[in-house]
Amino acid sequence: MSKKMPKELTYFLKLGDAVVIVDEDQLIIDVNQQYEISTGYKREFLIGLPVGCLKSSATPFVMYKSIENTLRNGKTWSGTMINVNKSLEQRYSFITITPIEIKGIVYYVGVMRVAEQLLIEEVNQKQIDQKELFKLLALSSEMRDVDIAGHLLNVQKLSEKLLLSLFEDRTYNLSVEYINKIIQYSVLHDIGKSGIPESILYKTGTLTIHERKIMEMHPLIGIDVLNKISDEMNNKLFEDIEIARNIIKSHHENWDGSGYPMGLKGEEIPFEARVISIVDVYDALVSSRAYKKSWTKEEALSYLKEQKGTKFDPNLVEVFIEKVIGENSIILK
Repeated sequence: MSKKMPKELTYFLKLGDAVVIVDEDQLIIDVNQQYEISTGYKREFLIGLPVGCLKSSATPFVMYKSIENTLRNGKTWSGTMINVNKSLEQRYSFITITPIEIKGIVYYVGVMRVAEQLLIEEVNQKQIDQKELFKLLALSSEMRDVDIAGHLLNVQKLSEKLLLSLFEDRTYNLSVEYINKIIQYSVLHDIGKSGIPESILYKTGTLTIHERKIMEMHPLIGIDVLNKISDEMNNKLFEDIEIARNIIKSHHENWDGSGYPMGLKGEEIPFEARVISIVDVYDALVSSRAYKKSWTKEEALSYLKEQKGTKFDPNLVEVFIEKVIGENSIILK
């Protein structure tokens, strides 16, 4: 047992579930035998290691931020996470982490119970298949654009950074589940472009009024594509298809009501669509295409500022510029 271990915490090590105890410096000070069995790591190896070494890339980054914020406020966190044992097997675990203060020092007691392995593998495979399928759908709908894969990845990454900033701010009271669905469905925002002629889609000059009307049909075409895919899959593909619909249909709506296809205004525009609108436009501006030159970062940010309150949600633009692109931007690890 570590010398730093207060006697009061030793009782937790007698629990039948896997237990890990961490000090205020986020270092592991003890684990019980069941934890050794569950993870495959020996107690002697784990003691003294930063608890961060136990993180799994399979668990969303925003979930770790949720844990951090909850514990910082002195509250107990409970939830389901994906852990990877020494044999590199992924397992879902039900985890409770409780902060306990002893003589002015805060310790953290984590209690973990591993779910049934068969169920885990089925759920995990379903999630992996869904993510890959969403990307495949998005790529196939815009396969005529050789640069689209990079754009979709950028939109997804920028969306994750913006949503993480908003999650930390707590102004919008976003849940981890909701954030993950927006990130997952973000790649589908332009699937309706599959129904737009190339002569219009990649035209280098200004679109005629007639061509503009055709281009502005792509969100509704996208909804039709989404519904057909969902019907073919017996509605089993999307856990919350309404979020996907909102992103596809409304990411070209403008804050002042001048957008398309429905002319929605302000908060009539679904939140997820307002997020995608900003990151989609920013990445499109700073990216070069065969039919357009790239803007500089400064030019793109200037445009976002000019369109704040006109094209974009002013509050979301401020957070995007300051926290995602600006000097205080978040770096996802």
